[in-house]
Amino acid sequence: MTDLRALSLFNTLTRRVEPVAPLVPGEITIYNCGPTIYNYVHIGNLRTFLFQDLLRRTFEAAGYRVRSCMNLTDVDDKIIRDSQKDLPAGAENDARLRTMRAFTDTYEQAFLEDMDALRVVRPTVMPRATDYLAQMIGLIETLERRGLAYRRDGSVYFRVGDLPNYGCLSRIDRSGMQPGASVDADEYDRESASDFVLWKGTRDGEPWWDSPWGRGRPGWHIECSAMALDVFGPRLDIHTGGVDLVFPHHENEIAQSEGALGRAWVNYWVHGEFLMVEGEKMSKSLGNFFTLRDLVAKGFDPIAFRFAIQSNHYRKLYNFSFDGLRAARTTLDRLRTFRGRMEEEPGVPREGAPRSAVDPRSRVAQAREEFWRAMADDLNTPEALAAILTLVTDINARDDDRPLTRGERDEVVALLDEADRIFAAWPRQAHETPDAEIEALILARRQAKAARNWAEADRLRDELKAMGIVLEDRKDGTVRWKRLISS
Repeated sequence: MTDLRALSLFNTLTRRVEPVAPLVPGEITIYNCGPTIYNYVHIGNLRTFLFQDLLRRTFEAAGYRVRSCMNLTDVDDKIIRDSQKDLPAGAENDARLRTMRAFTDTYEQAFLEDMDALRVVRPTVMPRATDYLAQMIGLIETLERRGLAYRRDGSVYFRVGDLPNYGCLSRIDRSGMQPGASVDADEYDRESASDFVLWKGTRDGEPWWDSPWGRGRPGWHIECSAMALDVFGPRLDIHTGGVDLVFPHHENEIAQSEGALGRAWVNYWVHGEFLMVEGEKMSKSLGNFFTLRDLVAKGFDPIAFRFAIQSNHYRKLYNFSFDGLRAARTTLDRLRTFRGRMEEEPGVPREGAPRSAVDPRSRVAQAREEFWRAMADDLNTPEALAAILTLVTDINARDDDRPLTRGERDEVVALLDEADRIFAAWPRQAHETPDAEIEALILARRQAKAARNWAEADRLRDELKAMGIVLEDRKDGTVRWKRLISS
């Protein structure tokens, strides 16, 4: 086994940052609450999925083997509402199920396209809820046998009052609970603690499956418990999601799973914070509701959005703005340009006494230590990136003064590669054969500058930028160019 870096995370269950001690040394199991595939995911959803990707990539970069699962919710109230609205009232159940499957297939594909555009690593397992109906039914039967579930009007409910530790995750006040009050909705008032539905009896116009309790379909909360228990067994290292899922969804997952198991289930509950837009809650009515496709249509690289999200701590409220996205893009271009510089062969040192006392190898070692100290402390990405960006400043100054050797440059690039295993934003690019048209424009710009025709030089630079070409004017008078990484 390779050396492992120790990592700590904020555990919502204990409200403390704790060292992660995996159930199996060197291995981490992670269950991620995934999307409900009834529409395009918005940038608030994407923040959660990027946090989950950050978590996985950090453990892998730290030397762990990671097994991850992200569910796809393909049956719930919203999916039924939107997928069945054009079917006639008397439609057969097979037609209803096919229509719902085709509807969710469309949005599953859209979700996967967004994940690929953002370089989110595909989970080890990505189960659909409707493929796990047998496991859900079995789990509900276990809860019935243990006296934690009861039947009413063709549905089955979990009896919250019979589980002493209900509320352990959300710290909800149970004093106002009404015995016997039951809730059928997949989502409900986040201030109430009521018996929640495990299996919903069929209603007119809804697709259904057979069960020991008659025709119906699963409740939302039972889906994740059944899938996680089937994929990972009775113990799990980490369960994640957005803070909006702490109650009721994750609280109810704990109730179901631990009620069936009779003991603790998940060791670490880790949640990502909300995203605001220009200081307001995202809403279609406010005109501030965006998907990744909206950002791309406005000319933004998806990886700039990824970098903007991951430049902020996952547990801090993130205020999205287009100015902030542009600033992230500028910083990202700086990192990419620096990486290209380090891949070049050394330049000619200037004459005279050296101005920089920086030792490149020592400076890289210091930056690596600072980077991992930050990432090990609850994924502190702002501090980790600060370590890398300060290194960029110091090494650029050193390279201007006394060019780094090939070996020193390789050590800098190795650290950039190490950090990019997590951030996936400045990967190694294949060197491309210079395009004759680009070289001609660069030559024309050089001639315009020599003639002090600054307006023409700026126009040519803007033309090259529009083609996706970024220029770097070097101190020795040469010009380096590169293509922007495509989205």
